[in-house]
Amino acid sequence: MFPSLLLAQNCASVANPAITYASELITQVSIGTDLTPYSISCTGYTDNTNLSLSGYQSGSTIPFVIYTNKCAGFTTAQNLKGCKIFMDWNDDGDFFDADETVYISYSAFSWTSTFTAYVTVPQYVQCANIRTRIVYARLINPFFIPQSINPCGMYSYGETEDFIIPIESCFQVEAGDDAFICEEDTVTLNPQIVQGASYSWSPINNISNPNTSSPEVYPNSTTTYLLTVDSAGFLASDSVTVYVYPNPVISASANQDVCNGGTPTDIFVNSIPGASYSWTPNTNLSTPTNFQTAFSSGLTDTTLFYVDVSLAGCNSIDSVQINVNPLPECSLTVTPNPACVGDDLSVLALTSIPVLRYRFQYDIGNGWQNYVTTNTWGWGTQNPITYGNIVTNMLFRLRVREDFGCNTGPWSPTLSVPIINIITPPIIHY
Repeated sequence: MFPSLLLAQNCASVANPAITYASELITQVSIGTDLTPYSISCTGYTDNTNLSLSGYQSGSTIPFVIYTNKCAGFTTAQNLKGCKIFMDWNDDGDFFDADETVYISYSAFSWTSTFTAYVTVPQYVQCANIRTRIVYARLINPFFIPQSINPCGMYSYGETEDFIIPIESCFQVEAGDDAFICEEDTVTLNPQIVQGASYSWSPINNISNPNTSSPEVYPNSTTTYLLTVDSAGFLASDSVTVYVYPNPVISASANQDVCNGGTPTDIFVNSIPGASYSWTPNTNLSTPTNFQTAFSSGLTDTTLFYVDVSLAGCNSIDSVQINVNPLPECSLTVTPNPACVGDDLSVLALTSIPVLRYRFQYDIGNGWQNYVTTNTWGWGTQNPITYGNIVTNMLFRLRVREDFGCNTGPWSPTLSVPIINIITPPIIHY
């Protein structure tokens, strides 16, 4: 009496959908956040397997909402209708396994019935694209219950729609342990490796390559990187946080200029509670592990002193340069030269750099003598000097220094001043 229904009961493959015709139809289907376009065209069967639907995980719940109506132009009397959902969990090509009928509706009478179902994905279903079939059909005598609806065959009234729903829980991925770095440092991310999979990291700033498994990252501040792994179209995600500790903010004292052999004033950096300090080179420093250090000896060469400040494992470096003047060199000029007996000589020092201390010496045949005799070493501040009433040949030399506490430069070349003794001939009167 109802050959189409008998055919439906005997069908065996998902390749043979339940073809339905006339009057009743499915207008829209909502699967989670995905919604098919609205339609009131009677097609009997709609193949939606080309739609890209959101994926679900094993054990998660898939919400379905099926909206129904009558075909355009049909005004026949209303009849009882029902809806069933089938899902081929084991991907064996049919919907007849025990748990593959996932929803059976109530018997509906209205043209615009709405069927709502919540289907839980079995834990054993992983890494699969599940063919899903929704059959909406009029309930024909003698089977006036929705249980009579089968997934394939032919029905006189209603519609069948097929979908592919991805179940993505085929694998899990670990993005790796959180990392702790200092400002301007770099760390390599080390996630779990899935052979043959593609990797994608976000955000993509401050990262060597967002599409490699183990990129180097150098964030300016604490950043959480999201890893998405695609294995044969199935996705898994995890995240890792790179915590960025700030380097200590430091400011070292100003550079200095000192004379050769002079001792600089203390050098220092701002004091930070809990920080440790290291000055290098440290051979001339009295306390090279303090934020402030004095000099234990003078300097003879320009030197750049670095200070490394460490706080909570993070470091900052600054420097102080001590510029050391070279040893001063000098030479002499004497006026007049040569000189006559009784002349006064003006002896002028010429120096390579400005100085304050002069040590003039002369020799009239009995060894070198200091011009200034008021201190042990013969140092004075006068330049030029005057040597009066010269009576014999003389030698002069000089050495200079910037000041006391500075090293002394070398002796100048010796300057000889000969004496011209003019004898006036007697006047003879004839």
